[in-house]
Amino acid sequence: MVEQIIGFIKAGRLQPGDRLPSERDLAERFGVSRPSLREAMRALSVLGVLEIRHGGGAFVTALQAVDMLKPFYLFLSLSDVSIEKLYEARSFIEGEICALAAARADPALCDGLEAMIEDQLEVIEDVDAYMAADSRFHARLAEVSENPFLARAAHSLNVLGIEFRRASAERGHAQARSIEDHRLILAALRARDPEAARAAGQAHMQQVYATTRRALDAGATDGASA
Repeated sequence: MVEQIIGFIKAGRLQPGDRLPSERDLAERFGVSRPSLREAMRALSVLGVLEIRHGGGAFVTALQAVDMLKPFYLFLSLSDVSIEKLYEARSFIEGEICALAAARADPALCDGLEAMIEDQLEVIEDVDAYMAADSRFHARLAEVSENPFLARAAHSLNVLGIEFRRASAERGHAQARSIEDHRLILAALRARDPEAARAAGQAHMQQVYATTRRALDAGATDGASA
């Protein structure tokens, strides 16, 4: 049912802000009960695809990434183990992206990535600017992998981890080490060595998790002793 509603939105070329047909019309169109339809629409509301206004119907949202990720933000805020699992997933995904990028790397790409690393060095003391530069580096790797599914997953997990990484960045733990990791990834790309690139990408994510975990633990200790 969720897929049917999404298909209807696509087929109908509904734009953000457009109102869906009435519940009765949709139930008749899909040949389902209204309770089943409500459950599917509720699920799409949780995912940020629809906005259900009490007494006003259902509307297509702007479909922004931040809206689509709201349930994951809630999950992270409630789960004690989610940080570890987040970086476990990132380690796997970023490793594969790096391996694919190494197989497709050329001098122009590598020179561009090196310039991005230099940009990171220039803003290493500015947390927000550094994290933006870091995200651009990883986004470029994902683009070169030519796998849109991995790229989307990597982007989503990167967004989810930003606030956690901010803690380590503000304490000065992460930036310099991450730049070293980026240089190792770049070296593997220049060598066109997918295995070395995969290992470098995975090691980078494990290092980011370790510094983030230490910073968060230190913050919790500071708060408890304050």
